[in-house]
Amino acid sequence: MKRLLVLVLTVFGLFIYNSCNKEKAVEIDENLDYFSKRTNKPKEKWNELDYLCDSVQKEFGVEIIYEFSPRIIAGTTFFVPAEYDLALQYTRVMLVKMWLNPLKERFPKFYKEQTPTEFIIVGGFVHFNDITTVGAAAGAGLNAQYYRLGMGGVNAFSKTNKEWLKDHLVTLYHEHAHQIDQKYGRGVIYDRTSQGDYYGLAGYFRKPDGNLRTDEEAQKDGFFKPYGGYAREEDFATSVEYMVKYPKNEIEVMVARNAKLNTKYKLVLQKYSDMGVDLHELQKVVDSVVNKVNY
Repeated sequence: MKRLLVLVLTVFGLFIYNSCNKEKAVEIDENLDYFSKRTNKPKEKWNELDYLCDSVQKEFGVEIIYEFSPRIIAGTTFFVPAEYDLALQYTRVMLVKMWLNPLKERFPKFYKEQTPTEFIIVGGFVHFNDITTVGAAAGAGLNAQYYRLGMGGVNAFSKTNKEWLKDHLVTLYHEHAHQIDQKYGRGVIYDRTSQGDYYGLAGYFRKPDGNLRTDEEAQKDGFFKPYGGYAREEDFATSVEYMVKYPKNEIEVMVARNAKLNTKYKLVLQKYSDMGVDLHELQKVVDSVVNKVNY
């Protein structure tokens, strides 16, 4: 009986072995990237933006990517490329003159160590479920990666609209803060400071009485803006956003409204200082480049 059992198991094992060997191995291309890079395009087909992107890569070490098919982020969530003329202007003004060049000149340590190596130009915002519907996520779901930053809303670019330029630039630093968060974390003290105070997805936009939550109300609860009360990662990113957007004296008024907000403010300020950038000085640089008369 034992010999019969051994024989049966041996035959079964050989069957399984042979069956597995007949299966074709699944080939996985670990280098697959669905974005179309300029470096993959024959140089004789380069346009003005390709040459500009080439100069940006050589000077700043950042590969600008503006060409791709409407891309699925997750499930049925899409984003689409920008219009060519706007992408060209955006690269020249926003990325070079307002973001990369000031960082390189004024905060060389931060620029050298924290600048992403790729930047994706996205035309609209996130499209949820149906590519014809539009959401409002500027980062387009791209910014949880260490090396690749992306911004949506570029089809609205206007170099004469100072309000749009500043809002977009500070949002860029908000999105970059998510990368900093992913790489280094916020720290235990930061994460515990407002523990139990977060509004969550259902509560950050409106108060329990149905009225919209204001910035001042959020600050009294320990957050720079209502969206910061959504979750810790947005708390951190909106802290960077507001410190880049508003001058030091206005920030001091905001953080005086809540001791916890003041604690997080000091932690973020120190974290960025350790990386080579004073956020209050960066705010002055942002105002300066936004208010420049001609581009």
